[in-house]
Amino acid sequence: MLQLPTLAQVKLDRLDTRAMELHDAVGSVARRASEVSRTRSTAPASELASMDQELARLQGRLTDLQEQHRNLANLVANIKHWLSGAAGTYEMAKPSRAASEASKLTPAQAVPNLRAQIKALAAERVRVLQAALPADDIKRLASDYVSAQRERGRPKITIDHGRPFQARFDSPVEGAWTAKLDIGAALAWLDPDAFEKRLHEEIDGLPQPALAMSADVRAAKLLELEAELLARERDEEALIELAEEQGLAIARRLDADARAILGIGIARAKKPKPERVRAA
Repeated sequence: MLQLPTLAQVKLDRLDTRAMELHDAVGSVARRASEVSRTRSTAPASELASMDQELARLQGRLTDLQEQHRNLANLVANIKHWLSGAAGTYEMAKPSRAASEASKLTPAQAVPNLRAQIKALAAERVRVLQAALPADDIKRLASDYVSAQRERGRPKITIDHGRPFQARFDSPVEGAWTAKLDIGAALAWLDPDAFEKRLHEEIDGLPQPALAMSADVRAAKLLELEAELLARERDEEALIELAEEQGLAIARRLDADARAILGIGIARAKKPKPERVRAA
């Protein structure tokens, strides 16, 4: 498992402990509700109304505690699962300023606004992930394919005294389970220009995608979205912690980024200190 910075480990331990406390609280309230239910069966009629009221309160409390425990226990499990597969060296990230800047809105008001932004950014990330290649990029790939196939499709010529001339096109289809002649390789060798032109015509006839991006543009956009998404999740966590300080519990999202919850980021390479030049 990834070695966490001390402050991050303390926070994870605190969340884990709180999940266990909620588990114990669920058991305690459930036992109390069971006791009241048993006592009610033999209680005088004058006490039934108050006992029913207490039983309803306990059942409501039990439902609330069960939901809190389920959410926090699953969140801690998700964080530990992420830690088990994470690699690299992490350090405490620069604290979010969202809590210090939350003057007009309370955390309870600001968090839903942030979550709407996070949802929109996540949806945009999915849209970019699903972006298709532009037609021009596909055509370049097709042209590269024809060039590579042209070399593979070169026939094997056999000629000798007293033997008939033979030109064998026997390039196999790459990755096929059984040996199959790669017709495309032969066509690319016979007439690469015509083969390339026909492929480009097929590409022009493909359905137009909703969004098309070159590989470089798509990669840059995903990096930008990832950074913005993580920043907003760090702001969300800062506001949740502020709410906790004010005595208000706001449940964390189960799909929240573990890095945001723990307040960590990839350790930056430290620049070597310049050597001092000693005076002669």
